[in-house]
Amino acid sequence: MCGRFLLITDDDFREIKNFVNEISQKYREEVNGEVFPTNNIPTIYCHNGRSVLSTAKWGFPNYKNSGVIINARAESVAEKPMFKRSFASKRCLVPANGYYEWLAHDKKTKTKYLIRVKDKSLFYMAGLYNTFTDTGGNPYAAIVIITTEANSDISFIHNRMPVILNDESINVWMDADSDLSTIQTLMRPFLHGKISYTAV
Repeated sequence: MCGRFLLITDDDFREIKNFVNEISQKYREEVNGEVFPTNNIPTIYCHNGRSVLSTAKWGFPNYKNSGVIINARAESVAEKPMFKRSFASKRCLVPANGYYEWLAHDKKTKTKYLIRVKDKSLFYMAGLYNTFTDTGGNPYAAIVIITTEANSDISFIHNRMPVILNDESINVWMDADSDLSTIQTLMRPFLHGKISYTAV
């Protein structure tokens, strides 16, 4: 599961940094730091063969109950009615510096961990997007983050982790012409030994 993530931008990623500032001003919500479900976040998607940086709300509306659905399981994303069309043609990237997970010790105590990719200050999680209509009849874009089994570095904390794409996988993930069977092979745990974690 991925229920919170970290996004702190610097001059090494100036385009994303500038866009985060625009989101904060437009929506009057602070994006630079710990990101929560329903926040408006920077999202990269493909349009006419080009990567486009845009804004999306984190969470598809949950029509069965109140609230939003923030994650999609890699194992079922190609079949579930809510996700399968987006999986086929509306894949996106969600930039992050890390994500948070909680280790439960008992019913009352938990330890919060910040989980990062070693040697990368910014990485990209695999996501899906779609367009919805709010209660005022206004269209908006929303995303979910895809999760898979946790790798052995962090499985003691939680049994799920976001799908983190390496540099070689990003172009394949974003290419609308990529074969879906190939896309499915990308949704796997990140490499063992490449993840770090810190109690915060």
